[in-house]
Amino acid sequence: MDPKSQEYLNKILAKDPETLNHNEIVFLRARVSYLKAAQVEEYDSVLNPKVKVQTSQKETVKKNANTKQAN
Repeated sequence: MDPKSQEYLNKILAKDPETLNHNEIVFLRARVSYLKAAQVEEYDSVLNPKVKVQTSQKETVKKNANTKQAN
């Protein structure tokens, strides 16, 4: 890694994972192979974000009495 990128990576790693902005997260993800196992674990929340699944209740389709059915 070039010295400028290494310096930027070090600045990112000095921050708390929750304070990283989008560009820093993208930079960190692209260079995850340079991280030590402890760093990967520390920054896991931004490297591998958990997707929240929003569930909704299913509504059943009610037949309308005025609807014609095809035979």
